[in-house]
Amino acid sequence: MAREFQYNIPKSDVLDKCRKILVKLDYDIDIYAAESDMLITKPIQLRGALRRYDYVIYVQVSDRINIQVAAERSIFKRGSQSTVGGSGQIEKQSDPAMPYRLQQKIFNPIYNGMIRNDFRPK
Repeated sequence: MAREFQYNIPKSDVLDKCRKILVKLDYDIDIYAAESDMLITKPIQLRGALRRYDYVIYVQVSDRINIQVAAERSIFKRGSQSTVGGSGQIEKQSDPAMPYRLQQKIFNPIYNGMIRNDFRPK
């Protein structure tokens, strides 16, 4: 799950603009590394149809802006005999293919914010 954008402003200003876009969308920034031109948000919880997803947004600036979403889903384990309830009932799996509807729910506000700030999709 990734999107790329082109920019025509100085590279030193791009990451800060991306940070402001994400903060305006109520994301909390976990790692902001201007020296390596990247940022990562804190995990966000999103409920899908039957599963819960936790995801982070990763922004890397090089000759273009690369925005990626890394997600993991929580799965309820049925028939677990080792515990009766509790955290042992939930298993987390990385999910390379989040449902398209949920991807749109994440990327559409970011896309609109990028367009408003004169970044062009690649």
